[in-house]
Amino acid sequence: MKKQRKLDCFGAKRLSDLLALPGVGLVLLGGYLWQWSGKGGWIALVAAGTALLIAGLIVGWLGIVCPRCGAPLYQFPRLPRRMPAHCPRCGEAVQKVQ
Repeated sequence: MKKQRKLDCFGAKRLSDLLALPGVGLVLLGGYLWQWSGKGGWIALVAAGTALLIAGLIVGWLGIVCPRCGAPLYQFPRLPRRMPAHCPRCGEAVQKVQ
């Protein structure tokens, strides 16, 4: 049986993007369809998109941290587009562990 690895900052960034970006798309699509059709059934799509967006933000806020000192690698509440090369607090290089 394969042992699961702990989610590092790069994996947390990837998972955060995989949750949040489709969430934004679902919110926009559901809002547009709700406005266009005038039927309240599309609110479920907006709610699902909002849940994905919030889940992605939480994963990012909790997981995108320096592996050495635990400092966030972003300026709250804005998550980074790219991972920084060095931690802003301790200066340690942020690299993928193979």
